[in-house]
Amino acid sequence: MASGTMHPDAASTVPDDGGGIMSAALRATTVGVLALVSLHAFEALALTTVMPTIARELDGASLYAMAFTATLASGLVSIVWSGNLADRRGPRLPLLLGLALFAAGLVVAGLAPSMGVLVAARVVQGLGAGMTSTALYVLVTRVYPQRLHTAILAGFSAAWVVPSIAGPFVAGLITQTIGWRWVFGLALVVLVVAAVLLGRILAGLRQEVVEVPWRTRSIAASVALAVAVLALNGAAGRLDPLGITSGVLALVVVALTLLPLTPRGTLRAARGLPTDIALRALAFAAFSGAEVYLPRLLTERDGLSPSLAGVALTITGVTWFVGSWVQGRWDRHFEIGRTAAVSLGAITLSLLGLAAAVALGAPTWVVIALFPAVGLGIGTLYPRVTAQALARSGAGEQGFVSSALQIGDSSGAATAIAVSAIVFAGAGSAVPGAYAVVFAVMAVPALIGWVVAHRVRGGTAPSPDLG
Repeated sequence: MASGTMHPDAASTVPDDGGGIMSAALRATTVGVLALVSLHAFEALALTTVMPTIARELDGASLYAMAFTATLASGLVSIVWSGNLADRRGPRLPLLLGLALFAAGLVVAGLAPSMGVLVAARVVQGLGAGMTSTALYVLVTRVYPQRLHTAILAGFSAAWVVPSIAGPFVAGLITQTIGWRWVFGLALVVLVVAAVLLGRILAGLRQEVVEVPWRTRSIAASVALAVAVLALNGAAGRLDPLGITSGVLALVVVALTLLPLTPRGTLRAARGLPTDIALRALAFAAFSGAEVYLPRLLTERDGLSPSLAGVALTITGVTWFVGSWVQGRWDRHFEIGRTAAVSLGAITLSLLGLAAAVALGAPTWVVIALFPAVGLGIGTLYPRVTAQALARSGAGEQGFVSSALQIGDSSGAATAIAVSAIVFAGAGSAVPGAYAVVFAVMAVPALIGWVVAHRVRGGTAPSPDLG
């Protein structure tokens, strides 16, 4: 069972001096962690901005969605392995392995001669990203006192601000001047800087092997989940009876494989920890499925350059930070259930408004202005439900809960992107009709999340079995 409060053994490894996340005892850790989060932010936003150009130059339009889904799918496997490894050995080893894999993926992507090789490189990047992201959540529970969890998680969102403001524009500018391959080169430089900053932290994170068993069933399930997600994405290229049947079967496999990877009751959003994980997954699914098509819409419909098409993502990153910043400073003033409902409601209305605007041929500025409301909603939601979920985990469960949060996000996003690809292809890839349909369909998981949000209760009441 997951305990109602954080296990005593899960207490901070740094004495609580009453300061904040930038206190003398925590400053080095905070800077290093946020540098790594910034790397993930830059890479994600930059690639979303320049992928239309990459797909065109490498003649890989058919693999456009796969370039995103492949990263998320491979991350599903490393997330589970990283969580299990972190419970046994602490977050140091998965962080080191994750950094190495991510670097290797960046190098191969930058040199990719074809879209197929680029997708393979994105698979390696996904393995690295999954390992580091899960390890960071475990690090939060091991290093920071519980009273600072919401603040440091809000800091994760803050770390997206500079990449959100500069990343899309810089990536677009690099693409227009010296070529898209150098976008991966810049990401590699950021990775090296983050690794250097984390050096001091990693040296102090050594841990003896803990008697936590290898979750072989979960690791095997994560592999099956990744294959199912890729098969679902592949169905977008075959809208015949066989393709539709394989797509439906893939969705069933996705649901079944999530059972051993998440706490019992997550698929039905049982109260407690399952609801926390389900809310994040639904919100991120809605966001991701719409986000990957927004720059493509602005370049195809409005003729914007890659740097200008990234403006919508830039503003969205800022609003995401604003929502997280408010929650990080004044979370005690907002009841969590109501906060979650308002956040998911804002995401739903924004995506429906975006679909209507595109269908009616609204001006470019209207389209760009609508999507940031999605960022505000998800930024408000994330730190609250994440902090509450982590507070429910015991010492031997931190890796599992951290990986479950990431699994929910990645599987939700990967499934949503695959579904959006199927919807886009089914609508004939028409401009702007196919885009309007995609945005409307992506409002569905947000709407479901709004319904689920009414089940959220504050506090750290006992949660169902972790499974």
